Amino acid sequence: MEESQERYFDALYEVAKAVNSTLNMNEVLSRIVRAATEATDAKGCSVLLLDADRKQLVHSTGYGLSDEYLSKGEIRADRSLADALKGETVAVSDVSSDPRIQYPTEAVKEGIGSMLCVPLTAREKIIGEMRIYRSQKQDFPIDIVKLLTAVANLSAIAIENSRIYDSLKRAHEVCQRELWHWQP
Repeated sequence: MEESQERYFDALYEVAKAVNSTLNMNEVLSRIVRAATEATDAKGCSVLLLDADRKQLVHSTGYGLSDEYLSKGEIRADRSLADALKGETVAVSDVSSDPRIQYPTEAVKEGIGSMLCVPLTAREKIIGEMRIYRSQKQDFPIDIVKLLTAVANLSAIAIENSRIYDSLKRAHEVCQRELWHWQP
């Protein structure tokens, strides 16, 4: 087995372990983006989730990227690699010249040369994107595309599990307050 394949299997193992370890979305996603970054020898990785209006992408978690880059400005869903929100994988081999990149100057300043973006899909609904960033301008081999797609799918499961848990927890708290109110 090649070294890169071994790293990919290790990353999938770590991601699956993270998804199964806790319902804390931030903790799970932090472990996932780190595993994806290290497995692919990338500069960094991030998870961007659609806001309630589905008009903006919000950085949920990032690894290997500066706070300045992660907070560079509003990321419009219809402007920044919008095809990923239609269910397509988007590969950008040169962020400095690709018109689909909303903030090319900031990406170059961050040291990003290329980017791979895959949709986060939960129950056939796209909830955001996972992006992996490389320092070099280059194409992405199919094995990295497949790995990131698998990692994104597991990430979407973790996000949905966390959201469902939080919703049930809030509903339980409301029921408890109502029951307390009605007790003699």
